[in-house]
Amino acid sequence: MIHIIAEGILPSKNKKTFLEYAKPLVEASQKEAGNIFYHFHQDFDNEEKIAFIECWADQDAIDSHNASPHFTSICPQLNALLAEPLKITLYKTLL
Repeated sequence: MIHIIAEGILPSKNKKTFLEYAKPLVEASQKEAGNIFYHFHQDFDNEEKIAFIECWADQDAIDSHNASPHFTSICPQLNALLAEPLKITLYKTLL
């Protein structure tokens, strides 16, 4: 399994619009083949710090997700609302 953590800073003024765009992305991603989980989170201590935390069966599932219409059409809209580009980290499951 491969886990992805995509972290960023979402200015409070953009939160409502971001959530409107992110909801269909999350819902469609959760239905994809090879998706184990896909959720959007907010930090407890800093409301502007957000993260997509995802788990995929393998790299093929991630590649398919990254090429999906919902990913390619929604992500540019989400990125425009962030203070800076998402920091994306991939982790492989060891145990």
